[in-house]
Amino acid sequence: MSRARRVHHAAGGLVPDAEIVLSREESHHVARVFRLHPGDPVSVFDGRGREWEGVVQSIQRGEARVRVGEEVVAAVDPTLPIVLFQGRCRNDRMEWAIQKSTEVGVSAVRIVRTARVEEAERREAPLERWRRIALEAAKQSGRRRVPTVDEAEDLPPVPPSGTVALILTTGHPALPIGDYLRRPRPGAVWLAVGPEGGFTEPEVGASCGRGWEPAALGPRTLRTETAGVVAAALVLHAWDDVGKSP
Repeated sequence: MSRARRVHHAAGGLVPDAEIVLSREESHHVARVFRLHPGDPVSVFDGRGREWEGVVQSIQRGEARVRVGEEVVAAVDPTLPIVLFQGRCRNDRMEWAIQKSTEVGVSAVRIVRTARVEEAERREAPLERWRRIALEAAKQSGRRRVPTVDEAEDLPPVPPSGTVALILTTGHPALPIGDYLRRPRPGAVWLAVGPEGGFTEPEVGASCGRGWEPAALGPRTLRTETAGVVAAALVLHAWDDVGKSP
C-alpha cells in the first residue's frame, strides 16, 4: 500500500473527527498536484512536530476539506537540534542547500551574508520562497517539523555550554570533523558553511574568537550547497538517527 499524501495545516492542535479547511496552496496540491478525490486518505502535519491521519471530505471552488483521524505517534525528526548557517550564494544553490538539509534533518537554516558574496546575491533574500522549499522538503521526507529559514548578519557567539559550533574551512588549520564527533553528544550543533569561495581567513579567525571551532570535511573541496548537507548527515550519524535502527 502506498503512503498517504501529506498536507500541511499550520493551526495544529487537532482532535479526531474535526473537519479542517486547507490553505489555498495546500488545496491546490490536493486537487491539481496529488489529484485526490473525496474519500482518499491523507496525512495532516502541523510543521511543529505533530501529524494526524485524515480523509478528504470535499474539494470545491479551490477549497479542500479534510476530516481528521487519529494522531500518528511514531518518531521521525531528529532529537538533536542542528542549525545550518549557510553563506549566501546563488539562488539555485541556496534552494538546493535548503531542500537537502531539510531532508537530512536540520532544525533551522540561517542565511549569512559574508565577505565573498557576489553583488547579485546582495539583493533582498527571497525568504518566503525558501521557506516554502523547506516546507515542501519536510512534506516529501516525512518530517513533522519544518525548519525555520531566516537571515543572520554574522555568525553569532556560541553559548557557553551545551553547543558544538563548527565552521567548515579548507584553508585555516582545522581538525577533521570526525575528531569532533568522537566527543560526547552535545545539546545542539551549529554548522557554518561559507559561500562560493568559502569564508575569508579574517572571518574564520573572528568566528573562532566567538567560540566557533574550525573543522575540515576531507581532502576534496565540496560545493557550498553540498558541504552543509554532508556535515549534517555526519553529525546525525554520530549523535542521532541517520543510519541507525529505528
